[in-house]
Amino acid sequence: MKIQQLFDELKTITENKEYVFEESGVVNCYEKMKYGFFPLGLGVLNKTITIKSDPKEIEIYKEGIMVLGNDFGTVGYVKSVKNYSEGFGETESQTITNMYKFLPDVFTNKTFFTNFYLGVRLDDGPYCGTTMTKRIYNGKVNKLRNCYKNLCNEFFKVQLELIKPRIVICLGHEVKNALIDSGIPFHQWKPKTGSLEKIYLKNGTEYIIGLNGIKFIIIPHPSYPVNLLKPPYLQKLKAFLESN
Repeated sequence: MKIQQLFDELKTITENKEYVFEESGVVNCYEKMKYGFFPLGLGVLNKTITIKSDPKEIEIYKEGIMVLGNDFGTVGYVKSVKNYSEGFGETESQTITNMYKFLPDVFTNKTFFTNFYLGVRLDDGPYCGTTMTKRIYNGKVNKLRNCYKNLCNEFFKVQLELIKPRIVICLGHEVKNALIDSGIPFHQWKPKTGSLEKIYLKNGTEYIIGLNGIKFIIIPHPSYPVNLLKPPYLQKLKAFLESN
């Protein structure tokens, strides 16, 4: 499947929905760079991607690996990426750099890097310094609107249907909670306040969930390598990938 097909689906789903993004302090934008997590980047992070790459020609391989992040970041972050890379993309991303350092075998043309939440966060005014899942407004926590979360969930399901990955590597606590809220049965990763450490300490393989032929595995976010390197996360992830 061509990446352009995914961009076309995203355009259709988000058409005339700017208000949905704005109510949650998010700007709807995509395809702003070549190298980076989809949908701001092309989602394919290997040496075949260049500044001249055309999304219409880049292939997403089915039944491969999907790496699922939380969100792309803020408007300011996007500007800084475009400035330091001259428009190419996230060449200095800690998430990508650390994943490549510890999991180099994942970086092939059969892996697709994407985010659950669409668009980028506003990083000015009342939204300055907040995370994707919590907003500070007039001194009160203002959570993301359900219509925005539902839209992101709808498009995530489209990605699963079109790409049909055999494995989804979920990056961090916020992705775990987004999936719990999605309506897809991720009951064994509850409660939302529960830590990944507790999930891994349970008997069996609670950190892996199989749904409709897809295996989801949750790991600490690689932007904080000290957490990922704590036993047994990296060891169990590598063993899982080798056996699947």
